[in-house]
Amino acid sequence: MILKDKKILITGILTDKSIAYASAQVAIENGAQVVATGFGKGLRITERAVKRLSDDIQVYEMDIQNP
Repeated sequence: MILKDKKILITGILTDKSIAYASAQVAIENGAQVVATGFGKGLRITERAVKRLSDDIQVYEMDIQNP
């Protein structure tokens, strides 16, 4: 588990076919704690997508244009 005790922020988890989804999956398999972000309508889509990965992933709304 090369990512044990590491925290990873991943954006863009919208479908199980996305690179972000695959990245989150590999990170979890290697022991990382994953945090995801979404924005607007994409937030709900992200929340549904991450439930397929793990119930432990927290999803936050984040708009980088509005810090």
